[in-house]
Amino acid sequence: MNVILTVSSQGQVVIPVKVRKILGLKSGSKVTLSVSQARGSPSVILEPQPESWVKYASGRGKGIWGIGEDYIEKERGNWDKT
Repeated sequence: MNVILTVSSQGQVVIPVKVRKILGLKSGSKVTLSVSQARGSPSVILEPQPESWVKYASGRGKGIWGIGEDYIEKERGNWDKT
């Protein structure tokens, strides 16, 4: 989707409703604007930032190392043998 934005005299732009809905932006949302000139002409990437990094990252690694309780019980069993 390409959208044409107009820059105001104060350097502000309005993000259209369609784009805000796709990105999940609300009033007060933070975004990162990245500018790159890798291909000769400048390109811009607009990325929404999570409201809370803790909420964003919470549960991301769940299940990667298996069930933690099983590992703990196995280790506790090893303690009793020594």
